[in-house]
Amino acid sequence: MKANALDDCLQVSLAHASLTLKLDDVLGLFHGLSLGEFILLRLLSQAEGGRLPLAGLVRPLGVRMSAVLRQLAPLEKTGYLQREPGRMVAVRPAGRARVTEAAVTAEAVCSEALAGMDAAARESVKTVLSQLCRSTALELA
Repeated sequence: MKANALDDCLQVSLAHASLTLKLDDVLGLFHGLSLGEFILLRLLSQAEGGRLPLAGLVRPLGVRMSAVLRQLAPLEKTGYLQREPGRMVAVRPAGRARVTEAAVTAEAVCSEALAGMDAAARESVKTVLSQLCRSTALELA
């Protein structure tokens, strides 16, 4: 069967969906976080000064600005992050602690998911996915 771009992209999407469902389930069960919340807190925790502009969260979270704003509210109420002047968001100590704990769980899930791949295959997948993320064809207008 001849490979085509649609089938290749749908396969990437299916892998993403499977990983998202699993991480959502496990992170919610053990840490009370969705995968989106985990990613948001991790982005902030890894950012210089623990803060980022709101607009800088749209693409990494894969959602529109309105969804980013909706995601912030419960994390603010739990004391994990705070909004700052100038449309900035900052992680708070409780958020940094929660994402550090949750990262151990997420690492275990990801290690298990990739266990059947050797290092070369993992590197190839990472390279391909990095190129796909940088594709100008995927930029929003």
